[in-house]
Amino acid sequence: MDVLHTAIEVSDLDSTRAFYEDLLGLERSREYEKDGVKNYYVTGAGPGELQFRVVESVPDPAGIEHIAIVADDVDATVEEAVSAFGVTVEQEPRTLERVNRRLAILTDPDGYEIHLIEDLD
Repeated sequence: MDVLHTAIEVSDLDSTRAFYEDLLGLERSREYEKDGVKNYYVTGAGPGELQFRVVESVPDPAGIEHIAIVADDVDATVEEAVSAFGVTVEQEPRTLERVNRRLAILTDPDGYEIHLIEDLD
């Protein structure tokens, strides 16, 4: 089995699109509107997608612990996220020696926790 997508409610599609596409390098895969709700999908190299549902008021993101995204350079991505989006860095980049990865934790424009992971192999 494969994960197809995760649906996330967002309030500002322009900020969300810029964060996930311009900063993190994901690409729009499709979009549509149903029952007055715009649905916008992005994807990376794998089969899974993130679905953003544009709503007027985003509930507290309870239920979503985090979204993990592969980054080519965690340090540079965090620096750009802070300067371009003013996001909160929950955990500065650090190396996880046991798994040979760099990890940083920040929030996206709607407050969802994003784990940026860089393989050091």
